[in-house]
Amino acid sequence: MTAIKSILAATDFSVDARYAAERAAMIAAKLGITNGVILHALKSSWLDALKQFVNLPVETEQTVISDTSQLLNEIIIGIQHQTGFAFKPKLCSGNVLDTILKVSETFDLLVLGARGENPIKDFAIGTTAERLIRQSWKPILVVRREPKTVYRRVLVAVDFSSHSLSAFTYSKLIAPDSEIFLTHIFEAPFESNMLYAGVTDEIIQEYRVNAQREAEAEMKRFIETSGVDSHNVHRLIEHSRHAPTKLRDKVAEIDADLVIAGKHGKSLVEQLLIGSVTLHLLAECSCDVLITQ
Repeated sequence: MTAIKSILAATDFSVDARYAAERAAMIAAKLGITNGVILHALKSSWLDALKQFVNLPVETEQTVISDTSQLLNEIIIGIQHQTGFAFKPKLCSGNVLDTILKVSETFDLLVLGARGENPIKDFAIGTTAERLIRQSWKPILVVRREPKTVYRRVLVAVDFSSHSLSAFTYSKLIAPDSEIFLTHIFEAPFESNMLYAGVTDEIIQEYRVNAQREAEAEMKRFIETSGVDSHNVHRLIEHSRHAPTKLRDKVAEIDADLVIAGKHGKSLVEQLLIGSVTLHLLAECSCDVLITQ
C-alpha cells in the first residue's frame, strides 16, 4: 500500500488556503508525517510590473520578499499552536502554477484551498486547484471547509477501475478511522436506447435489476481483491441516469466530510481528460475533495 510520508500545502494567504494548511497539518499530525512544507509562490509578473512601471528599488523588492516570508512564518506558528505540527516554509518567485507543480513533484500529497484570493478570476478561467489537477500526477486534496475534526465520513466514488482502487486505498491512508462509503452509481447499458425504442417499463425494470446484481458482484470482487482493509467499509450501489448528480446527493445524504475519486474513469475519453464525474464533484460538492491518480 502507498504511504503518505510528505505533504505540501500551497498558500496564497486566502481564507481557503489557510483552511487547506490547517487540514494538511491535521493530517500530518495524525499520520506521524515529519516532512511538511507550506509554499507561497510570489508572482514574478507582479514583481516585474513593479520594476517596469514604478522603478522598484532593489531594497523595496527585498522588503516585499521579507514581509511575505514573515507572513508565512506567522501562519506556520499559528498552525503549530493549533495542531501541534510545524511546517517548514518555502518561498519561491515565478509562475504560480508552474512553481506549485515543480515543488510538488517531491511530495506525496498536495493540499490546496478550493478558492483563491481572486474568486471572480477563478470562476472565469477555472480555479488553480482545477488547473493543477489537470496537469499534476500527484494526489491533490482540495479543501473547502474549516477543519475542526479529523475526517469521519468518507465517500469514495468507484467504477471498479485501477483509479478507483487508488481512491479506495487513499481513503484508508488519509482517514484510517473514518467510515468509508464505497459508492458505485450505475446506468444499465443501452437503457436510453430501450426507452426511445418504446420498450415496456416492466422489461426495463427487470433489466435494471440484473444490472444491479452484476454491480453488486463486481463490488464484492473489487473489495476482496483490493488488498485494502474492509473494516468500517459500507457499500452503496444505486441506479441513476446521471452519476455526478446522484453522487452529489449521496454526499449530502450521508453527510460526508470528504469525497475521494480517481482522476480518470474507465472510458477512453476519461483516460485522456479529467473524468466528467471528477469535474462535477469538484464543482458541486460542498465538502473536501481528494483526487487520486
